[in-house]
Amino acid sequence: MYLTNLYPRPASFCETEDIRYTFGSRVTAYLTAPALSADMIGRMRSLWNNFAKTASELDIRTVPAAHGCSLRIGDIPESGEIPEHYAITADGRGVLLTAADANALMDGFATLVQLICPVDLDEGKEEFYITGVQITDKPSVGFRSVHFCIFPDSALSTIEKAIHMAGFMKFTHVVLEFWGTLRYETMPELAWKDRSFTKAEMRTLVDLARSYGMEVIPMINHFGHAPGARSCYGRHTILNANPRRAKLFEPDGWTWCLSNPDTYKLLSDMREELFDLCGEGSYFHLGFDEAYSFATCDVCRKRVPAELLAEYINRLTEDLAKTGRRPIIWHDELIRRSDFAGKIPDAIVANGQSHNTDAALDLLDRRVIIADWQYEYRSTGDGGNVNPTASYFQSKGFDTVLCPWDDLGNVRTLCEDARLLSAYGVMLTTWHHLPAFLPKFLNVSEYAWHAKGPYTHVPITEAAAILRTVYPTYGDYVSSGWNAFEVDG
Repeated sequence: MYLTNLYPRPASFCETEDIRYTFGSRVTAYLTAPALSADMIGRMRSLWNNFAKTASELDIRTVPAAHGCSLRIGDIPESGEIPEHYAITADGRGVLLTAADANALMDGFATLVQLICPVDLDEGKEEFYITGVQITDKPSVGFRSVHFCIFPDSALSTIEKAIHMAGFMKFTHVVLEFWGTLRYETMPELAWKDRSFTKAEMRTLVDLARSYGMEVIPMINHFGHAPGARSCYGRHTILNANPRRAKLFEPDGWTWCLSNPDTYKLLSDMREELFDLCGEGSYFHLGFDEAYSFATCDVCRKRVPAELLAEYINRLTEDLAKTGRRPIIWHDELIRRSDFAGKIPDAIVANGQSHNTDAALDLLDRRVIIADWQYEYRSTGDGGNVNPTASYFQSKGFDTVLCPWDDLGNVRTLCEDARLLSAYGVMLTTWHHLPAFLPKFLNVSEYAWHAKGPYTHVPITEAAAILRTVYPTYGDYVSSGWNAFEVDG
């Protein structure tokens, strides 16, 4: 292999350095993968060329197969075996990548291109080799997602880099949340006039994610965070543009008004537009965190809070079921801090006590997926602890996704807990820390893929090498690194 490690580290890796398959500026690969899209095949060609320093092209020729997926280069014979996820064999005859399905094949290909070693990059003399290897690999956690916010201040290149890194590091799903940045047809005030994107611009991000085999999960916060802006800066996407829309929200504007049918209709129309933008999928993220002003209007305050909340979530669940999707919601309004006293640090995320909404949990449709975000939770080091809030939701019959933020100890612990609990999966969150999160992608992919140590030490230089290889910038300074700023003052 070219770098000191493969990322994420395969479950089983055996290298024979004195055996080499050598190739030049053009390589023919025979592909059997009926479900592989044209965009995914294009991504494979692009990755091969990038990891070959633009000096080798991969000619992919599809051939029929009765079952399984494979990519064969050279004279190495097909194995006839279908691995649990993917396997790679390379020797002097060629390279064979076999996989259980199309997405597993993309995972294996991301490992394969990291094996390319250049010998000569001069024009007309191009030469490369892949050492003899035997690799078998599979993830410890099946659902591995990452949540990206698109803010008015977000550079499109930053989001593109993040999606490239997520796809190459073998994540399965990308959540896209637009903070006043998508121009909806249903209401112009849903987007900032001077800091938003067209659907055509955003469709490039969707297509990019899908080219890696990832599903895009659309997101609209249907409860708190209704301004589409961070409260600490005082902005409100809709009400700064048109105060006559005020009845859509609770009086302070922070929370959607659940008793207003116009609110329900608007959010329904927004979902329909995101279905069209993001394409087919199995999930929709409804948000539901930090609803600080829930049930404060003159209509909502007359309802029993837990009943109003559960009624609303269940109605949304039925709506989504008609489209073949399941809802994902943040957990915090569904538990009380006092229920977990002494079991988790004082910084436990629990807001159910604020408005007496915790009782809604028992009333919820079990098709709801709970996204449990405990950003302060860390391992105690004894190897036996698990996040008690996640196990609590599971005990209530809910599929649960564990959601860390950007502290590597927190990411490692919650990924390991997901494995120990056999949870539904993990969802990494990045929020407004995305630029600082980018160099950590190789680390977090290790945690999400294995969810059990020992983990690979990731030199920051190798993280940078992967970034510039999957995301060529052709000399543009701003888009070539982690941040656009590097000098104070």
